[in-house]
Amino acid sequence: MNIQTTLAGSYPKLPTVVGDVNLRVVRNRRDAGKATDEDVAAAVRATTRRTIELQNRIGIDLPMEGQAGWDDAQTFVARGFEGIRIAGLLRYLDTNTYYRQPEIVGPIRWTGPITAAEFREAQTLSPRPLKAFLPGPYSLYRFSKDMRYGDPTEGARSFGEALGREAAALVEAGATWIHIEEPWIGHARAADGRAVRSALEAFLAGHRAKTMIHVPFGSPLAVFDAIRDLNWTAIGLDLVGAPAGWDVLPLVPKGRTVGLGLIDARNTRLEAPGAVAAAVARARGLRPDLDFHLSPTASLEYLPADTAEKKLERLVASAALALKGGA
Repeated sequence: MNIQTTLAGSYPKLPTVVGDVNLRVVRNRRDAGKATDEDVAAAVRATTRRTIELQNRIGIDLPMEGQAGWDDAQTFVARGFEGIRIAGLLRYLDTNTYYRQPEIVGPIRWTGPITAAEFREAQTLSPRPLKAFLPGPYSLYRFSKDMRYGDPTEGARSFGEALGREAAALVEAGATWIHIEEPWIGHARAADGRAVRSALEAFLAGHRAKTMIHVPFGSPLAVFDAIRDLNWTAIGLDLVGAPAGWDVLPLVPKGRTVGLGLIDARNTRLEAPGAVAAAVARARGLRPDLDFHLSPTASLEYLPADTAEKKLERLVASAALALKGGA
């Protein structure tokens, strides 16, 4: 059994040490005319460096940059596509966070790299390869207001094609793993399978990277048959908030990887490494032929920064126990 530790999305932007750069403060000062865009860019870089150094110090196997410069998981990328207009704030699913809703007002087209330069710069700050991050095409369609297509299959496919080209740009920038965030797949019904498949099929055809399809806040069970045979590398499961994810494990094709979301990203309670290791052992018992990633259930940005750091420490300790028990 191979098991790697990794994040499952963005990371808190606030510091835990007094005197460290506080990106929120710098942005507020810029908005008040007391700082510049250059100051914000420097703060984003410092925050990214801090996030990467933290992961390397704790021992995360597959680190991420943390998306310090992103307001939310949708807007940063969607605003770079032709055919998209960014509108007002909406609540992000059932969380206490908000995002600016993309509106589809014309054909969705990729016109050039959006995230590649940021990823390339972040990679210079890390001694280990970083896992890149993109919104998933089906979820980006569901988070958007469709004023152009009217057909979810067509609209989701268009996002898949555009995001596939962005993923190819990330591959050119050095990315070997790309994490796509697909919370809406966890809310999909069997009838949505055609649109989900259309989105992911188009995305996966557009690049050569290993792909983690991460499904926080729900289980992909209802539409898993529709995507089972596509050429994704890994499926990420929220096994805390959506225990039905355990029923997906027996269905995963041989040779794939399963992301075990066992560190709760929506609760400040700290997990006992022994309990997490036992859950990993359960997964291994169900599928000894698979490799696993051990991760939080979702982006840790929902938690206070000091709690997120402790969660990562528990994550690494849990993986060590799981590997010892499985040796």
